[in-house]
Amino acid sequence: MKKTKVRFPAVAEAFYPSDTHELETLLTEMLQKVEERIGNKALKALIVPHAAYNYSGLVAAHAFKTVVGRSCRTVILMGNAHSYLFDGIAIDPHEAWRSPIGTVPVNTALSRQLITLDPGLFHEIDIAHHCDHILEVQLPLLQHTLTPGFSILPMLFGENSQDIYHKTADYLLSVLTPDDLLVVSTDLSHYTPYHDAVTIDRTTMDYMVKMDIEGLERHDMALRQRVIPEATSAFCSPDALKTLFEIGRRLGWSAEELAYRNSGDVLHDDRNAVVGYGSIAFFEP
Repeated sequence: MKKTKVRFPAVAEAFYPSDTHELETLLTEMLQKVEERIGNKALKALIVPHAAYNYSGLVAAHAFKTVVGRSCRTVILMGNAHSYLFDGIAIDPHEAWRSPIGTVPVNTALSRQLITLDPGLFHEIDIAHHCDHILEVQLPLLQHTLTPGFSILPMLFGENSQDIYHKTADYLLSVLTPDDLLVVSTDLSHYTPYHDAVTIDRTTMDYMVKMDIEGLERHDMALRQRVIPEATSAFCSPDALKTLFEIGRRLGWSAEELAYRNSGDVLHDDRNAVVGYGSIAFFEP
C-alpha cells in the first residue's frame, strides 16, 4: 500500500501547544471568549492573523467562530511566504497535513488543476512550506471548528509582479466551488509603537473591509516611505490579500470586521514595537 506523504507540524509548541489535550482545551477556551456575529450569512472567506496563539489567538478565534459546525469541501489557505524565497506560487506537494489534533487531506486534484492551468506560475515547492508557520497555525483552528471531511489547498506567494492577483483570481475563480472557503493569513503593521500601530491598522482594516486594493497600495506605500519612521509595512501577505479582494469585488461580496488588537495588548508585552492583528469575514450577496 502506498504511504501517504504527510507534512508534519513545524511550529507546534512554539506557536501553539503540541499536546493534543492542551491544544483542544486552549481552542475551546478561546472560542468561548468570543461571540458568533454573522448568523446565517453565506460566508465565503476570512482574513486571519498568524502569530503565536497567546498573541493573536483571540483575534483568530473571532474569525473561526463563524465556521463552527459548517461544512466545507476545500479550504484554500493563502499567504505570502515568510521563510523561503522563490518565484511564482508554491503549492504544497504533500497529500495531507498533520497537527496535534489529527490529519487533514490536501486536495491534490485541485493542486494539479492549478498547475495545469499555468505551470509557469504554480509550482510544487516542498521547502517553501516546510517550516513556514503562516498557514500551519490555521490548521488546528479549522479542525476544531469545521465539520470533519474538508480538505485544504495550501498556497504561498513568492516573488511576483505587483499585478499577479489579477491572474491568480482568474485561475481560482475557474476552479472554486460554492462549497469552498478562502482563508488569507496576514498580520498587520510591524514594529511601530502601540498608538501608531492602532492608527495605521485602523486605516488598513477600513480599506480591507472595502476591498479597496488601490487605497491599500497607497496606504502601504506611504508607510514604506517612512511617514511613520518605525513602520515597515501595513500587512505581510499583499498578493494573497489582493487576490481575495479581486475575487470578492468580481463576485459582489461584502465584508465585516470581526476583531482587532495588537501584541501590545498582551499582558506585560512591549508597547514600543508591536505587531497588529485583525480578522475580517466576507460574504456573498
